[in-house]
Amino acid sequence: MKAIIFMIGILFISSANAQKFDCSSKIAAYQELYQAKKIAESFDIWNEVKKNCPKENEGIYKDGIQILQYKIDNAKADEEKEKLVRDLLKLYDQYNKNFPLATPSFQADKAMALVNNKIEAKEEIFNLLDTAFLSASKNITDANTIFTYFSMYCERFTNGDKKITSNLVLEKFTQATSMLNELTISNPTKANEYKTALKGVNALAKDLATCENLDAFYTKNYASNQDNTDWLTTALINLSEKCSAKPIFTTLTEKLYSIKVTAQSANFMALSNLKQRKFTEAIKFYNESAELQTNPIEKAKIYYNLATGLLANDNSKSKEYLNKALALDPKMGKAYLFLAQLYANSTDECGRTEFEKKSVYYLAAETVKKAGVAEPRLKPTSDKMSSDFAKKSVTQDDIKNAKMAGKSLNIGCWINETVTFPSK
Repeated sequence: MKAIIFMIGILFISSANAQKFDCSSKIAAYQELYQAKKIAESFDIWNEVKKNCPKENEGIYKDGIQILQYKIDNAKADEEKEKLVRDLLKLYDQYNKNFPLATPSFQADKAMALVNNKIEAKEEIFNLLDTAFLSASKNITDANTIFTYFSMYCERFTNGDKKITSNLVLEKFTQATSMLNELTISNPTKANEYKTALKGVNALAKDLATCENLDAFYTKNYASNQDNTDWLTTALINLSEKCSAKPIFTTLTEKLYSIKVTAQSANFMALSNLKQRKFTEAIKFYNESAELQTNPIEKAKIYYNLATGLLANDNSKSKEYLNKALALDPKMGKAYLFLAQLYANSTDECGRTEFEKKSVYYLAAETVKKAGVAEPRLKPTSDKMSSDFAKKSVTQDDIKNAKMAGKSLNIGCWINETVTFPSK
């Protein structure tokens, strides 16, 4: 009976305390100050809310992170700053305790709070990041967090930490590059941040991620990852630049393509065949990659690369693919540059008379001007090329003597274009 009375008393006191502290009005009070940029003034009321209404809503913690960071930024002494940073870490813990589903990567947030506020705690930061990347890597989207994590592994490896092997660093390299490549696609608004971080990761790994080491690493780990499309894709991206001629590249490419035919896997197949000098097959796969590509700019790049690469010796095909690229990306000025040069290189082939040969140069000069219009940064180049072509082109006297002023001339051959000369 005494126990029952005691419990009733506790409930009564708790209820009375809840009634005394009005969470809604207190939250409104600190938020009014916070939104008015009176952040320091909002702290005391927010702190009361955090203590008395820990499960009221997530906003308490989101606002609290900003409020504490403001106080950290304005701390006058190092001791005060570190104490506030430690308070921020505790807040992340409390946030996770009360809203665990919303904070799967809170350990990474804690680590970066230490990093960003320049608190010397390397071991703590490393352990926090290690825990976060092992348990919640899919939820980590901050470019600097990913770069920092990999850089710490590189630093430990360089400093001779026996626990950090070259194989482990390459494993983390694969993880970091995989995350950054995927985030670049899934979060295009931050693509530049991810690309910058990716450059940083590649720079840190350049001495270790050699062709020889990558070849050995991916060969060794292929069997256990052969059905993991993310792993295969990342491995192929990392091998593409340095190691696409190795047998492991072909093995991974064929496996990924057999699992999932995409613009990317077809592109890997094209590169693999190119390295094996199977040019017909390479062209076929590049075309398939372009057909599967949903981004018109990326599709245009594939057609341009085909036109200036594998098809460059076939003028007709090269022109066809340059026009495909321009149809998809009218701002691709470099396609006009290349097309104009193709014309200029074919004056003897496509001009039967001296006037026709000069007319081909006239077409080249007019075509190259389009590069500067499509892509203003190319204007100096297009102006120079146009001037060079014009020197070999028909003159006003040539046009007058040929009685072609204001008339059109069809240039046959593979060019198959009509040029119209000025009337005066």
